[in-house]
Amino acid sequence: MCSLRYELMFPRNGVNAPGRPFQRRAPRSARPWVRERKLVVQVVVIVAILGALMTRVVLGGQGNTGTWVTVHPGQSLWGIAAAHYTQTDPRTAIVEIQDANHLHGDLVYPGQRLLLPSD
Repeated sequence: MCSLRYELMFPRNGVNAPGRPFQRRAPRSARPWVRERKLVVQVVVIVAILGALMTRVVLGGQGNTGTWVTVHPGQSLWGIAAAHYTQTDPRTAIVEIQDANHLHGDLVYPGQRLLLPSD
């Protein structure tokens, strides 16, 4: 009887709730941060994959096919389009060049590299 009372007062491996028999605690993990670390790694991988996919969508998923040219002093989009697209109307070629290079106007600057999309 005395040992039972002692066991109730001072449990060895658990917390004894009043009026309940002695219950042992569940064993703790040796490294409780492992689960959190795995979750962080999974989130980082998912964010990286989504970032790569969004970059591909924004910049164009078909790849940049065409010729790259560097704008020289005195050149304009009209002159570049007329020189490189001899079989089409320069206005149509200018629109294609603007779309491929995300240009919002017709200004180009010396040293600027432009992608001339292939037909």
